Amino acid sequence: MIIYGSKLAHLKSEQSRRITCESCGSKGTVVFSVFSKHVHIFWIPLFPVGKKGFSECQHCKKVLKTKEMPNDFKQEYKIIKSDSKVPIWQFSGLILIILIILWGVFDGIA
Repeated sequence: MIIYGSKLAHLKSEQSRRITCESCGSKGTVVFSVFSKHVHIFWIPLFPVGKKGFSECQHCKKVLKTKEMPNDFKQEYKIIKSDSKVPIWQFSGLILIILIILWGVFDGIA
């Protein structure tokens, strides 16, 4: 029985100073959060498959997914998303598989 799936890991959250919430009109209260989605087997991450995110107003608690965001929100989100890097631990399963294959190859030669 192989347990597999995908999981989100938090990469970065940043509060925007120039964005105004469309719901309550508060300026500088919108926080953008970016998450990395990775594939795992037995809860060991193999590799990342993409980034997702949302925005949340700290004043009225309105949450918008990327598809629901207006254009100025999307531009700010894209900047924050491009600045967030995927951590190396999300490749740990792939690195482990490569090391096992290399060990098998070198053990077979000797």
